[in-house]
Parts: sequence; structure tokens; C-alpha cells
Amino acid sequence: MADLATDKTHLILVNAVVEKDGKILVAQRSWEETHEPGKWTIPGGKVERTAGDVWNIIEETLKKEVMEETGVGITDDAQLLSNNTFIRSTGQHVVALIFMCHWKSGAGTSLEDTIGIKWITQEELGQMEFAPNVKHYIQKGFDTLKK
Repeated sequence: MADLATDKTHLILVNAVVEKDGKILVAQRSWEETHEPGKWTIPGGKVERTAGDVWNIIEETLKKEVMEETGVGITDDAQLLSNNTFIRSTGQHVVALIFMCHWKSGAGTSLEDTIGIKWITQEELGQMEFAPNVKHYIQKGFDTLKK
């Protein structure tokens, strides 16, 4: 098995559409970010293997990234909502997985790589500038909540 931390041909990303009381958590990217600075997004990041066991690495990375970026804890029942798997021009295969998650704790605050945090309603979705595909993922989250 390839070491996830050093394999440059594959990258696994996990992102969370976090729901609380019918609203979705969004974070504004820092102006220092190289990708889509200042735009709104959902929390998430790269899956990286660290020393030790990799059991539940997707779920654990999802929890870690949401907490690091927003100070919000999520429940253990994350469900795959969507994927955006693609190949970069460099040949790198990116497996991007988006999960529907539910709030467990924390009010939400700007932390790592973020300058703003908001819990938004579906009506607010059209009023904000999002990084590519993010608006689609959030809409899928709202659609899931209606079911």
C-alpha cells in the first residue's frame, strides 16, 4: 500500500457539509490561501497517514479538519453526500469526498486558514461567493435535510 503522506500520484480530500438546526456551516477562506482566497467553502482537508493505525482514517480526518478549521465537533454518523473525483493537469488523481455531517459541539469560530464562519439557511446560499462546486454540495445537503 502506498504511503498516503508521500504518494504524489493520488490525493484524498474530505469535506464536511455540517448541519445544525437546519442550517449549514460555511467558512470563509483566508486571503493568504493560494486556492480561492476570500471565498466561502465548507471545512475539510487532505487525508494524511500519520504514524500508527489508519483505521477509520477518512472519518477521523473529517472530524479533525472540521475541528481545526471551525472549532465545531461532529457526530460519528457522517454519510457520503457526493464526490468530485478528477485528474489534475499534473497527472495527480484527486479523490474528493463530501460528507453530510451533523453538529455535536462548539459554536463555530474562525481558526486555521479561515477568516469567517457562518451558519447559513438555504435562502442565504445565493447571496454568497463560494469556491467551485461548494454551492452544489451545500444545496445537496439542504436537499438531504428535506428528506
